[in-house]
Amino acid sequence: MSSVAGAATTLVPSPKSLAELRVFTMPQGGLDRLNFVTWDTIEVPGRGEETIEFRGHYMIDRADPTSADWREGSVDITMRELSVSGVSTMLGRIRVGVNDASARRSGGQVRAGTTFDGWADSPKLCSMDGYMQFELLDVGVTAVNREPIVLRHTITHIPPVGQGGGTGRIAVNLYSTQDPDGPPVAILREVRTHIGAWLAQADAPAAASRHESADATAR
Repeated sequence: MSSVAGAATTLVPSPKSLAELRVFTMPQGGLDRLNFVTWDTIEVPGRGEETIEFRGHYMIDRADPTSADWREGSVDITMRELSVSGVSTMLGRIRVGVNDASARRSGGQVRAGTTFDGWADSPKLCSMDGYMQFELLDVGVTAVNREPIVLRHTITHIPPVGQGGGTGRIAVNLYSTQDPDGPPVAILREVRTHIGAWLAQADAPAAASRHESADATAR
């Protein structure tokens, strides 16, 4: 990755490869389809707690930054798609995606300012509220969260390929869509994340075709 010194006055093109990533630099808005790994610690009431590795990808829609200056600018983001899967020793196969039925959109912002105030060559905070659905394929239950899963990443470039973050210790209840007024079927205790590189070219068209209409109206 290359670096740029001083305050920028124009946005750089949206990166599409590792060679195009530039630290502490604001790119134009774009759509990022990136590999994604999470380690979710889930408690099943009465049965205990375990950490499950989920692998797959996500698709994030980035608006144009409010400023070309890395320190001053902010960027609104929306999660258009999440598709990760893993296996629980207690619940079996689990597939996780965006809860499109939620009244709240999964999204957030790369915040204005930097983590070390006054320094342009300093990371920025990216925060996103996630509303997800957990398909417990072997149990026949779909569980959703009502309170947001707040993911935080401290990033040095956009998109944040190769970087990670998570929630810290939390207690987010997951409720069955078949019994929404019943007790939670599980409690999400922590999420840790790693953001990978762009999807392989063979995988990208399938994701794109499902969201062409959403992309056309996003901005």
